[in-house]
Amino acid sequence: MRVLRAWIAAVLLSAIGYALFVASGVAYPPLRLFGALTQLLGIPKLFQLVHQVFGLGQGGKIFAFMGVAVLWLGGLTLLGSVWRGQVAGLVACVLTLVFAPWPVALGYGIAFWLLLDALQALLGPRVAGAVRVPARRGEGRVIVPPSTDGAAVTAAPPALPDGTRRATTAALAAGGALVAGGGLTALFRDSGGAAASAPATITPGGPLPFGVTPVDQWYYVSKNLEAFDPTVDGAKWRLKVDGLVRTPMSLSLTDLKRFTPVTEELTLSCISNPVGGPLLSNGVWVGFRLSELLKAAGVQPGAKYLLWEAADGYTESLPLGRALEDDVLLVHTLNGAPLNRKHGFPLRVLIPGRYGMKQPRWLTRISLSDRDVPGYWVKRGWSRTAEVELLSRIDEPQEVNPNVKAGASFVRGIAFFGGKPVTRVEVTVDGGKSWRDARLVAPRTRYAWTPWELPVTLTPGSYELAVRAYSGSTEQKKAEKDALPEGATGYHHFIVNVS
Repeated sequence: MRVLRAWIAAVLLSAIGYALFVASGVAYPPLRLFGALTQLLGIPKLFQLVHQVFGLGQGGKIFAFMGVAVLWLGGLTLLGSVWRGQVAGLVACVLTLVFAPWPVALGYGIAFWLLLDALQALLGPRVAGAVRVPARRGEGRVIVPPSTDGAAVTAAPPALPDGTRRATTAALAAGGALVAGGGLTALFRDSGGAAASAPATITPGGPLPFGVTPVDQWYYVSKNLEAFDPTVDGAKWRLKVDGLVRTPMSLSLTDLKRFTPVTEELTLSCISNPVGGPLLSNGVWVGFRLSELLKAAGVQPGAKYLLWEAADGYTESLPLGRALEDDVLLVHTLNGAPLNRKHGFPLRVLIPGRYGMKQPRWLTRISLSDRDVPGYWVKRGWSRTAEVELLSRIDEPQEVNPNVKAGASFVRGIAFFGGKPVTRVEVTVDGGKSWRDARLVAPRTRYAWTPWELPVTLTPGSYELAVRAYSGSTEQKKAEKDALPEGATGYHHFIVNVS
C-alpha cells in the first residue's frame, strides 16, 4: 500500500507542476530532464542509432520522453516507498536541483513531502495510544495501556475503515495511472491547437509532392516534443536586436512588416535527413531581408558574428558577412498564410544553402558579437556550417512500393543543392552499368529543388535504380555517409520489380 500511496503522490505532483507550467511558465522538472536526455541523444552516433530504431522525425523524442516518464514517476514512487515524507521530499529536492532552479526544486520537494504525509494521514492505518497485538481468528483485540494519571485511555480508530481505505487507495492509484497515461497520450497527439497543421503524411521511401509542398505535408523536426514547442502570443511578442549595434531595438511583428517585403520560393532540408529521406520540403515564403534590419540597427565596428535566440531556448550563429547578404531572410508567411506554431510563428530565419538547424524558428533575439558562440546542436558535435550537400532522390516508382507494370513509364524525382544550380541528373536502371541523362524541369527560383524525369520502357524482371546529380563540375558524392554530423551522402538506389 505504501508503494501505491507514493505512486499517487508522484502523479499528483506531476499534474500540479504541469498545470503551473501551462498557466504561468514555472519551470517543469520533467521537461528539463527531457531536455537533458535529448541533448545526450543528440550526440551524432546515438542520434543515428535512435533514428534507426524509432524512425525519423519525432520518434526518437517520444522514446526519450517515455524514458523521462519512467525516470520521473518511477523515481518519485521509489523515494516515497522507501522514506517518510520529510526525507523523501528532501531527497527529491536535491535530485531536482540537477536540472531545475533551486526555488522550483525546493517547491517540488516540499510539495512531495506534504502530499505523502496527507495521503498517509488519509489512507494509512492509524492507531494512536494503543498497541495492536496478535489475536485468535475472528478476534481483533487492542491492548490499551493505562495513563500515567490513572485516567482511562481510548484507542484512536483508523483514519478510514480498512475496506474503504483499500478501495480508496486502489481507486486513486488507478486514477493516477489513467491521468499519467492520458497525459502522455495527449502530449504525443498534441498538434499545437486548431491553428496548427496536421502531421506530415510524407514517409521514408514515399513520394514528395512536386512544386510547392502543402503546409500540412511539410516535414517537421524539433528539438522539443511537439506539445512543448513554444506557443507565442503574437500581440506581446517582440524581436530584440542588441549587442554590437548603435541602436538596440525591440520590434513587434507590425514593425517588422514595414520593411520591404520579399517573396521567395525556397526548399528547406533537415541535416538529419538520410539518403532518399522525406525531411525536405519546398515552399513560398514572405518576409524581408535581414540586412535591412541590421542597417536600421547600425552595426558597430568589431562585430563579426550574429547570434540567434529562439523562444524554446534554441541558439545558433552566423558569420556577419553571410548575414548581410541579400538572400538571408526573416520570414513570417509560408504558402500565403502566417507561419503556424509548428513552423515558427511569428518569425523564423531562412538561409539558402544551409540545413534547417542553422535557421531557428520562434525567433526572439538577434545579438551582434565579436566572437562566435556554438549553437544548440553544434555543442553536441553537429556541423558548425551545416552547408547543404548535393542530393537527388527517386520518387517514382516509390521505394516503399517498388512493384510496377511492364511497359512505358517514367522514373521521376528531385535534385537539390541549396542555392547552387543543378545542371545535370543521371539515372541508371542496371545498377550503374550504364547511365542516362534525365530531363530537368527548371525551378522557378535558384533556391528551389529541381524536378527531373526519365522515360523508360521496362520488361518483366528486376532492376536496380539509382540516381546522381551534378552542379557544374561538382558531382554528387557516391560514398555513403550517415546524416550526422555533416549531412548524408550517397546515391539513392533500390530494386524495382516489374511484372
